[in-house]
Amino acid sequence: MNRSRSEPGARVAIPAGRSALFWAIALAGAGFDLATKSYFFRKIGEPYQGPPWTVIPNVLELQTNYNTGALWGFMRTVPHSSLIFAGLSILAAVGICYWLFALGAAVDRRLTIALALIMAGALGNCYDRLMLGQVRDFVHLKIEAIHFDCAIFNFADNMLVVGALGLVLLALRPDGEDAADPARAEPATST
Repeated sequence: MNRSRSEPGARVAIPAGRSALFWAIALAGAGFDLATKSYFFRKIGEPYQGPPWTVIPNVLELQTNYNTGALWGFMRTVPHSSLIFAGLSILAAVGICYWLFALGAAVDRRLTIALALIMAGALGNCYDRLMLGQVRDFVHLKIEAIHFDCAIFNFADNMLVVGALGLVLLALRPDGEDAADPARAEPATST
């Protein structure tokens, strides 16, 4: 007997390759983040050991920094904050996988991509927290013309922000607009 997608307990068939898409983005993103951190910390050196590299004068520079807190240094003064955020990253990773693959949310390609970006950022920064006790940051956006000085960040932070913005945009779509393609998300048959 076939059950419709709207019935409680109905299993949604996740399109083939959706898991591969998720893990490709998550692992490639985390790998890119870790590679850029290693490269720039090797080239620039430890924080405050040398001058920052100017990429765009008065706008963008590369400067190494360590962060024990969350995004942009949030809660960096809390004792054991790096371990707390590493634990939260692991819980988030488990929750994301459960939501996507056990509950069937991976039927929505856009949601899968947004959550893969969040997973990539979480993995990149979690690695630093567990292995180094802090996160390596190196990108400094400082637009002097408008007196804007952003906290130093890394590519994992960018992926977290882009993924979160994607979730917000998906949440704001009109109720009638379903991101899942019904032709690819046929209900699974129960036996």
